[in-house]
Amino acid sequence: MATPGSGEQDSRYVLSGPPLTEEEVARAELPLAPYLVQKLAAHGDRVLQVVLGQEWRADWMLRQAAAELSALRRAVPGLREGDTVAVCVGRSALFAPALLAALCSGAVCAVVNAALPHESLRRVLHELKPAAVLCQPESAESASDAKPNDCPLQVLGSAESVADAQQLLMGSAQGLKADNTAPAVALLSSGTTGHPKIIRTPRLNLALSMRLLARSDALFGDDDILLCTTGFSWITGTLFTLWSIDTGMKFVVTPEFSPQTVLDHIERSEPTVMFMPPNQWLSLLRHAPEGRLRSALQRLRVCVTAGAALKAEAHAWIEARTGRPLIQWYGQTEAFHLCMALNRRPPVPPGSVGRVNDGVQAKVLDLETGKCLGPGVDGELFFRGWAIMEEFVDKEGWIHTGDVGHYDAYGNFYVVDRVKELVKYRGVHVSPSELEAWLLGHPQVSEAVVVGLPHDEDQEHPAAFVVLAQGATVTTDELRQLVKEKARGSEEKLLHGGVFLVDSIPRMATGKVSRGQLRHSLLERIKGRA
Repeated sequence: MATPGSGEQDSRYVLSGPPLTEEEVARAELPLAPYLVQKLAAHGDRVLQVVLGQEWRADWMLRQAAAELSALRRAVPGLREGDTVAVCVGRSALFAPALLAALCSGAVCAVVNAALPHESLRRVLHELKPAAVLCQPESAESASDAKPNDCPLQVLGSAESVADAQQLLMGSAQGLKADNTAPAVALLSSGTTGHPKIIRTPRLNLALSMRLLARSDALFGDDDILLCTTGFSWITGTLFTLWSIDTGMKFVVTPEFSPQTVLDHIERSEPTVMFMPPNQWLSLLRHAPEGRLRSALQRLRVCVTAGAALKAEAHAWIEARTGRPLIQWYGQTEAFHLCMALNRRPPVPPGSVGRVNDGVQAKVLDLETGKCLGPGVDGELFFRGWAIMEEFVDKEGWIHTGDVGHYDAYGNFYVVDRVKELVKYRGVHVSPSELEAWLLGHPQVSEAVVVGLPHDEDQEHPAAFVVLAQGATVTTDELRQLVKEKARGSEEKLLHGGVFLVDSIPRMATGKVSRGQLRHSLLERIKGRA
């Protein structure tokens, strides 16, 4: 694996996105909080959010944000700019007012998933050391038990209204230091390789993101209706909320995912844009009745996904099933949107996450030697630029993503897997996502996850956990044979560790697969056979 500073850099193989315009940089340097208050006030009674089927207007959000800010000031009289305020939410319309209240107070808004297991929630809240914890009513008991003893708890939605909401918010926001390098929000990484990291994102990064998303040639915004199936604790929850306040785009948040529930909300809200993780796109399109689905998607223009690698075959299948283009976004909590088709550029090839974003550079390093690689060769992806938090870069400004991928001759990037998720068979790296894509190609397979089973001689054997569709008749032997046929003689890609049928795939609170839990389950199964 490449180590910090080990890359033999060849300028031919360092890709650069278009430069940011002077106007975009200048507008991004405007104070963030006053800008958001002005934008929200200008939307009047326009519906900006639909959360769990209920509509919420801009004027209500403005009034509620002022009430929360007033209550926060009373609860923490000595609140200082730069202090942290933890906002514990799941899927609640109270998130947007809480976010705006925190930003106008000068505090760093730490977005915490209220659905975290109690011990994880306690650990996160103690690490954050917040000046106050704001939570939705449903989470009051768990947040109270998990927070530090000396930290006040504010239940969102219970604050008294104030006389002049806009004046209160604007007065507080304009009193802040004009320092857009200071952090605005704190987000938690997905924690796929350990406990989640706390990542503090500067105001400038959020402001630049909003500038790029609000371009006149952006793929969507303004009059669009964006439906999202993930909660506010995802990075997209903050991003879409700010995007909605900035442009007036209606942002629809569904309940927890199930094909039936999401289909109901699609029919109700008639979205023009939809964002879902890859596994949810596949599940919806496989289980929803075709005629009903086609009718529900009539107004849909663009499909968007992120959160996991999506192979070309699955990408093309989703586009064929919906009849709409699918855009893959790629980024990390530590680095906003590194590759994404923000604007109306030529179509992106299936399986690609697009080209390097504006103001960003990229390179690919060999996993073993650290040598800078050219087109078509997999290695670890490295990026640098405005989108990346400084504390996560090496001495040359590059972030080591831990993702494996490559780019083609046209500069389109493809994410293959995580470095730590690769299976190593007799010294050869095997991509779990490639084998998973083959298994998911079978019409009777609903979900598939491949992990490495430790082996004394071969290092690791690929093993698959599979969830079958209702009424499926395919056998584990048939699935192993399917992978063998796809592997075309590549011994390392065979499922030497076996195929295991399960009722469900364990996932973390973020919705990502808990591969650690699957590996533990696999080892327990092997022990049980001994």
